[in-house]
Amino acid sequence: MPLYLCRWPNGDCSVVRAANKGEAVDLLDEVDNAEGCPLVRLSSLMIHFHLSDEGELEFDGFGEDTEHALFDLAYPVLHEASMNAPTNDAGTHTSEGLAVISDAIAKERKRVHLKKVREPKTELGRDMKKQMRAPTRIIERIVRESATRTLQQFPAKGKPN
Repeated sequence: MPLYLCRWPNGDCSVVRAANKGEAVDLLDEVDNAEGCPLVRLSSLMIHFHLSDEGELEFDGFGEDTEHALFDLAYPVLHEASMNAPTNDAGTHTSEGLAVISDAIAKERKRVHLKKVREPKTELGRDMKKQMRAPTRIIERIVRESATRTLQQFPAKGKPN
C-alpha cells in the first residue's frame, strides 16, 4: 500500500499509508480536512526513534532518503535556503544564515494554498460539509448510507392505495 505525504497550508506535513489519495484524505481527516492539500506519493519512509530511560519513544530523525524527499517535495523554498545560507567554519549557520532560514520558513508557511474541491451533490451534503468541515468523499458516503437505510425501511411492496 502506498505512502502519501500531505503538505498542510500552515507548513506542517503528515505521512499516511493508504490505498489511494481518496483514502489518504479520509484517514488524514483525523488531523484536519486534507481535501485540496497537495498529496505526494512517497517511494519509501524511514523514521528513527530513541527509547528513553523513562520508557518513552522519542523521535530521533529520518533516514537520508526520507529527509531528502520531505524537503524536496514539501519544503523546496526552505531546502534551497538551507543549502545556500551562510555557515561558519564548523558548518553551522551564522546569524545571517539563520535569518535566511527564518525568512524561508515564513515563506513556506504561506506558499501552499488549498485547491478548489468538489462540493457534495446534495443540499443536505453541502449543509453537513459546512458544519463538519469534513472531506466531500466522507460527506457523500454518510448521505448515501443514510439514504440507503431510509429507503430500505420504506414499505415499497404492492400498489399504493
